[in-house]
Amino acid sequence: MQDTLLYLQATPYIESEHPLIREKAEEITRGLSTEVEKAVKLFNYVRDECHYNMYTTTGDIEAYRASAILAKGQGWCVQKAVLLAALCRAAGIPCGLLLVTIRNHKSPPEAVQMMETNVFFPHMYNCIFLNGKWLKAAPTFDKEICERTGVPVVSFDGLSDAILPDKDLQGEPYIEYLEDYGSYHDLPWDFILENSYRIYGDLTKHWLGPK
Repeated sequence: MQDTLLYLQATPYIESEHPLIREKAEEITRGLSTEVEKAVKLFNYVRDECHYNMYTTTGDIEAYRASAILAKGQGWCVQKAVLLAALCRAAGIPCGLLLVTIRNHKSPPEAVQMMETNVFFPHMYNCIFLNGKWLKAAPTFDKEICERTGVPVVSFDGLSDAILPDKDLQGEPYIEYLEDYGSYHDLPWDFILENSYRIYGDLTKHWLGPK
């Protein structure tokens, strides 16, 4: 992982200095004294209050700025990860973006039909620097969706990794992590678009736009 200072800086998408982001981070963490407490509270906010919606995928890059995601109150994994990174940085906590490919064995049938596969790229979540180490945290699915689909709610305690689990609540296959593309201090949009076309071909243009 690179210098933590890089993961504290505002970027064009991780708008940690935007007034709305700073105000929301302060509101969420008010009265909390430790970075662990703040990170947990921010994680829970993004997980549950920014509702997961896979149909917010878009090629409109403006929809991936943290302030726009906050205002909309919903997003898919990429947007939720951007928002959490911005809120953490606004609270003085280094936070980056992790990019992977996953297989979701519990994907809705309509999603599998649309993508012609249950392999998903990009899947994005966060790395958060707490107590001298980087932790993985995936705020992707809110409690409501988890309860409806019978999968565990990802719980982040600020002490250990919290990623999407490999089994659902019945012990059946859920998430497989297939490829790891590393960490980023800002949204790697060009890389995402290029690799989406590599994996899905022209299907990509229907949800992320042209190359």
